[in-house]
Amino acid sequence: MTPPSRRPSCRSARPGNRSTGRATAWLVAAVMVLVPLAGCSLQGASSGAPTHSSTTVPSSRTDSSSTASSARAAAGIPDCPAGGGGDATSSVEALGRAVVGEKLPDVVLSCIGGDRKISVRAALAGRPHVINLWASWCRPCRAEAPMLRTVSRQTPGVGFLGIDYGDRSSPDGISFAGAAGWRYPQLEDPDALTRRAWGVTGLPVTLLVAGDGTVVSRVDGAWTSAEALRAAIRTDLEAS
Repeated sequence: MTPPSRRPSCRSARPGNRSTGRATAWLVAAVMVLVPLAGCSLQGASSGAPTHSSTTVPSSRTDSSSTASSARAAAGIPDCPAGGGGDATSSVEALGRAVVGEKLPDVVLSCIGGDRKISVRAALAGRPHVINLWASWCRPCRAEAPMLRTVSRQTPGVGFLGIDYGDRSSPDGISFAGAAGWRYPQLEDPDALTRRAWGVTGLPVTLLVAGDGTVVSRVDGAWTSAEALRAAIRTDLEAS
């Protein structure tokens, strides 16, 4: 199988916290002019390969359930699916990588806004999914955002799930996803749990997951076009 066209990873360190206004402004600029951008490596490097710093981003999410739900609704982001996370703390079931041909290791994350825990694998609910990991500070994520918006609205037979990786505040992530026009559920991973569980070393990352939870395709780096994403969905998820 020929892998989908994508941009290679870059080596830039992750920027610090961004304001909500800057995240939205940069996204608008990316929509107007889509220049070729490489993927964002996470902080740190070893043996020539991008790696994540051992220091995680501190999280100070204090949003109440009603506040988080209202913020998502105002941004046009639907509520998260029932995922069996309950009130447990965010956790990782298994370490390793999201490897093509194997079941996706489960991770329990918060719905964006921090009000409810969701088991990622349970949230898939037996439906093929496109899972996209992004961050408001990631420039290639801003470039591919309109592609995800377009394709997600054109493929009703496939679920889309976003994961905000490493943003310091929920409002930044909610603002970014709302400005991107993503009308599918978003989770947040401020403590980089997916780095350990899925082998995330740079952003963006897209996983195509079959209905039985098997990873059928993985793209590390930004999509070059909406058609490349559509073709991957048709080929790997056998959906249109």
